[in-house]
Parts: sequence; structure tokens; C-alpha cells
Amino acid sequence: MGKGSHDPKADEPSKLAGRTLTMKRSASRDLLGDALDCAASCIDAAALDAYRLDYASYRLGAMRGAKGEQPSATDDKAAMIQREFELTEALKKKTEELHAAQRQVEELTRATRDLDAVRASFATADAALDRIQLTARNNLRERMESRRTKRVARVEKATSQVKKNSAAGPIECSTYSFTTGAPVTTEVLVARGVVAAPEQAAFEIVPMASASSPLFVFTDETVNSLYGDRFIGGFERMGFVVHRIVIPDGEDAKTLEVYAELADRVLTIGIDKLSILISLGGGAVANVCGFIASTLHRGIGLIHFPTTLLAQCDAAISHKQAVNAPHGKNLVGSYYAPIRIIVDPDVLQTLDDWLLPDGMGEIVKHALCQDATLLKMLDDYDGPLTDPAFLERVVRRTIELKCQVIDIDPKEKREAVVLVYGHTLGHPIEAISHRPGSLCCLSHGQAVAIGCVVAARVAVKMGLCDHAVIQRTVDLCKKYELPTVVPADQSVDRIMEKLPFNKTWTQEGTVMALLEDIGRLFNVDQSYLLPVSESVIREAVTETMAPPGTVIRGAGSSGFLRRNKVSANDILEAADKPIPGSGWDKNSIVPHAC
Repeated sequence: MGKGSHDPKADEPSKLAGRTLTMKRSASRDLLGDALDCAASCIDAAALDAYRLDYASYRLGAMRGAKGEQPSATDDKAAMIQREFELTEALKKKTEELHAAQRQVEELTRATRDLDAVRASFATADAALDRIQLTARNNLRERMESRRTKRVARVEKATSQVKKNSAAGPIECSTYSFTTGAPVTTEVLVARGVVAAPEQAAFEIVPMASASSPLFVFTDETVNSLYGDRFIGGFERMGFVVHRIVIPDGEDAKTLEVYAELADRVLTIGIDKLSILISLGGGAVANVCGFIASTLHRGIGLIHFPTTLLAQCDAAISHKQAVNAPHGKNLVGSYYAPIRIIVDPDVLQTLDDWLLPDGMGEIVKHALCQDATLLKMLDDYDGPLTDPAFLERVVRRTIELKCQVIDIDPKEKREAVVLVYGHTLGHPIEAISHRPGSLCCLSHGQAVAIGCVVAARVAVKMGLCDHAVIQRTVDLCKKYELPTVVPADQSVDRIMEKLPFNKTWTQEGTVMALLEDIGRLFNVDQSYLLPVSESVIREAVTETMAPPGTVIRGAGSSGFLRRNKVSANDILEAADKPIPGSGWDKNSIVPHAC
């Protein structure tokens, strides 16, 4: 730039210094419109605040307020002030309730996750036992320590032998690892009428991620005839593609052969990883469907709709899936959690009457060994088993009890041992009753009831509880039409031979869950599976055998008596027939068949 010329930019700093820089802001009138005159002239602060609240609510899309109209001079200012006060108080109250609920959730979460505290609440301390019970506990401690010592010695001997012949070669390895098994939560929902009209549910049944995947509904012949079309039609009306699999009624379906056939059928029709298997039926349907779901594609979605009292209280409220083997019940299976379990109490009204006592077997079990509230409910009730209100109450309470122990002990090592009370002898007795030639085919609930009576006798013989526990158990079982004696065409020897096929058995012998008193299991240092000698079990089973000629109307799926078709005379006549296990010698007072 030439001499004497002037650079305009040189004056810019002085010009900037001589004025104030401001950021452009949108005027409120641009966003909300011109202010109303009343807002400028109003001298009533409360009325103005109320007006502002209404106006802001309208501008933010609330239902109240209409375009911020100017309050008329005739408005009742006292009413407006009162209304504002009531709104403020309501907000304060709801906020306090929310905070209280949050604190309660935190406390419940801490309580349910504090396993030491929960487990301590299940166990009875030494100081609370009487002299005989304390002596029995000390004896059991010694026996349990002896069992542990023997087991350790056996394992160490085998380990020593194996070590001599392994891990001594020249081949080296690199080691890597990974962790699996994140916790899975299963929802248990109770909803009336959902089986007959699933499309009317106000909650999600099938996850939306599976909306385009094939669904398979497993049901049995009886339930299919009652609900199959309506149930499947409901899902089809929702837009799902549904395939129906109908299996035989009862335990006849719980075999490896049926499992293989059904798994192949599902694969042939076609599934994908997001397919869902839905069980609609009793415990057998839930078990078969669940085991298939746990194995296809190494695990696909599973939802249970239990339709029997036994399934709603026990069999379907579980993450245990299994089928039977020739040696016993539920010996082939898996732990596999359903997505959700949906219980509809209304379907119990279509059950045959003889199936209700079957379900009561597991309910009585919970009352005897776990819950005084349920026990009182059963003691106080004096109406028919078919009463829907009573059935719903016991179903809900039993579900609560089962969820409680599964949550803290999913593998049934400690507190959840309550779930197998009565099963150590119940399972062998049930399995034997299903053999060809049996005249009394027991249902699961009936066998568990008998197993509870045997377990009570074992506990008394070991000094763990008072003798009155036996009669209390018998009386409660009889009240709900459950058998209390072992069918006379079974033998003590055959039952004892079945004990090693129990899932809790080890080479050191049989362990059992036993009562300390009605409503509570006996424990030794928070261990609830107690060692029992075979001689004590044999005595208890012998004392529980039915006299020759006793008729027990078995409700098992293959039973001749479940529909009252066989009389006591028929059983006596069958005693002379050369069918293995069909009866006993008329001239002998001791049952010897099986």
C-alpha cells in the first residue's frame, strides 16, 4: 500500500472497542407469542403462577389449558390457589411414595441376595433343638464326616492310580479358558383365561424377536381336545406361524424313543435359532417339550402353559427338563430355563376330579417341610377340591415358595432340597407301580405322598422329630385324598434295589431330606441331605406297606384303577395269575411280589 494511503482495517479494533457485542437470541414472542396483557398487569402472584403453569402445560402438549386464555376477572382466586396447593401436595406425596418404593426395592434386593442371611433363616441353630434332636444332629455330624472321609479316601485312591498312568508323558500343552453361564431369569405369570384366548393377553407371551420364526405347540391328546384349536388359533390371529405336536397322555410320552421321534419331527418341519417351543399340558408335556428345547440347536426358546394342578404347582415351575429311563424317573435331562411360565387357574376347572389329588401331593409336600402359612391354609380349608378360589390360592402360594428356593439354590444342593422331600422313596415306588402287570399305577403326586410318610418314619427312627409328625403327615394326606401306604403288590426288596438310581445317591449310600418338625427340614450345619442307613429305610418302608387286599386307586397315566374299574376282588383274583409283579400269594401275610 502506498505512502499516505489509509488502511480501513486498521480502524476495526477501535471500532470494536467502542461498542458492545451481543449474541442474537430468539425473542420469547417468537416461540410463545406475544405476552398477554394480564401477565403484565397481574399483581396476584399465586394467580399468576397458576396461569403460568396452565400456559406452560399447554405449550408443552399437556391436556389441560387452552391456548393460555386470560383468566377472567370473575375467576375464583381462592379456588385457583387451593387447586395449585392440591397439585403441589399430590406431587409431594407421589414423590415420597416413589422414594419409599425405591428404598423397599433396595432393601428387598439386599435381603434376597444376602445368601448367608437367607440361608441362616432356613436353618435351626443347635440351641433351638431339644436334647434328643441335638444328640441326633451330633450323630449325623459324625456320620457325615465319616462319609466325607470315605469319599475323599476313595477319590484319592483312584486319583493316585490314575496319576501313575497319566500326565507323565513328553507332550506339552498351552492352556486357555473361558467362562459361561450368566444368570437367567424366568418370569412366572398368573393370568386367568389366557389359555382359551391368548390373543387377549395384555402382556407379551412370545418375544417379538421370534415373530417371524416358526412356533411349535406341544400338547397331549386330552388337552388338545379341550383347548388345542382355541389356543393355537389365538397365536395364529396374532400373526404367528404355529405347528401343533400332539403326544400321548402322561408318562408314556416321557421316553427317549418319544424324545428322538419328536425332535426329528420338529427338525424336519423346520426351525431357526429364534423358534419357540410351547408346552400346553401337564408335567409330562412340560418335561418332554423342555428337554427337546434344551437340546435342539443347543437350546431354543421355551414357554410353559401348565394345565394340571401338579404342573402349575411343581412340574412346570422349574428349570429342570427330563425324560425317564428304564431304571427310573427323570434320569436323562438338563437344567434349562424357560423364557416364561404362564399359569392359568381357569383350566383347572376342566380337570377330571381324580387328577386334583395328584397335584395336592406336591402342595402337601411344601406345607409339611417348608411353609406354616400353606399348612394352615390346608388345615383350615373344609370345602371341595374343585373350588376355584381355593385352588388359585394354593397355586399362587406354592409358586411363591418354589421361586424362593430356586432363586437361591438352583441346583438343589442346600435350601432347595425341600423340593425333593418325599421323592427319595416316592420315585422308586412310582416307577415300580408303572411296570407291566401292576394293578396300582400311581401318579407322581400320589407316590410323593407315600414317600412323605416313609420319610416321616425315617426321621422319627433317627430321633430328628417327634412321633406325632407321622400321624400329622398321614392325616393331611388323607384329607386331600392321597394314599399313605405302599401298594401291596410291591416288595421292600425291589424298592431298596431302586435306591441307587436316585439322583442324590453316591457310593457312600443314600441321603434324604428329613423333617425336624412340621414345616421345617432338619439340617446339620446348613446341609439338608442327611445320610440314612439302609436298615432304617427298610424298616420304615416295611411299616408303610399296605396289608394284602388293600385297594389304592392309582391315578397314574397307565393305571387300571384311576377310573375305578378294578375292585378289591379283582386284585385278589389277579394274585394267582403268573404275571410278574401282578399281586401276592393269598396264603402269605407279607407282600412279596415285584
